[in-house]
Amino acid sequence: MENISEIKDEVKYLLDQYEINLEELIRKTGHREISENIVLEYVREKYFPKVKMYKKLDPIRKIASRKLSTSYKSAVHVTVFKTINVEPLLHYKEILKSTLGEKISFTFMLLKPLARVLKDSVFNSELQDEDKLVVYDDVNIAIAVQTEKGLVTPVIRKVDEKDWRTLFKEYVDLISRARSFKLKQKDIVGATFTISNLGMYGVDYFTQIINPPQTAILGVGKIREDLILTQSKDLKTVKVATFSLTFDHRVADGADAAIFLNKLEDEIIKFKIEE
Repeated sequence: MENISEIKDEVKYLLDQYEINLEELIRKTGHREISENIVLEYVREKYFPKVKMYKKLDPIRKIASRKLSTSYKSAVHVTVFKTINVEPLLHYKEILKSTLGEKISFTFMLLKPLARVLKDSVFNSELQDEDKLVVYDDVNIAIAVQTEKGLVTPVIRKVDEKDWRTLFKEYVDLISRARSFKLKQKDIVGATFTISNLGMYGVDYFTQIINPPQTAILGVGKIREDLILTQSKDLKTVKVATFSLTFDHRVADGADAAIFLNKLEDEIIKFKIEE
């Protein structure tokens, strides 16, 4: 049996740190000469989780993983939060449901007010070569859609220029094809901004990663009831949601993000369906 005094210092250190009995290790491994690799293998088996399987990332997930990794390494992510009364949107959501004869999602209801804010916003942009900000005239909103194979972000172009029926038809088509894995390359390029809604999963609010090469992304939490103080100093229960704007701090400051969310709140409060 190997003498403890003959063992290398790095092996002694591992034996001490993991409180491994040398005699027991020799008995279990069948090795009389204990190396660092033998100890490490023993440690892996005893202290680390067992592997169930190895899986290759789905191609869609692999692309998303690469993009998000690049985003997190290159952009300076900052998130600003604001809770907004969304009852006007919910009111017209029911009207649209009746008019269009189909179920309407809360994400869809946000497209028009969001597009109006983005039209003259620094966040409707792309940062090129770290010193060139390209602010776009077109408002092309990408919608984060969870599928069985991972997250995809199909794009609706020129949202501000489309009427409700056209916008809804395009929205339903894109979401349907995203979930049935029928998107084409043209459906996922050219976005100037992204919206991600996790409210349906019961999430109150969250921070999200910018979809490169965009400079900002809007997160939407679940709709919940909250008490507010009215102008007449009365307490009133209203339905609210918390919005989170994650932006690249290299292109704007926190004040710009706050102003953006304030404008979005104004658009939601004065919301009407324009025929």
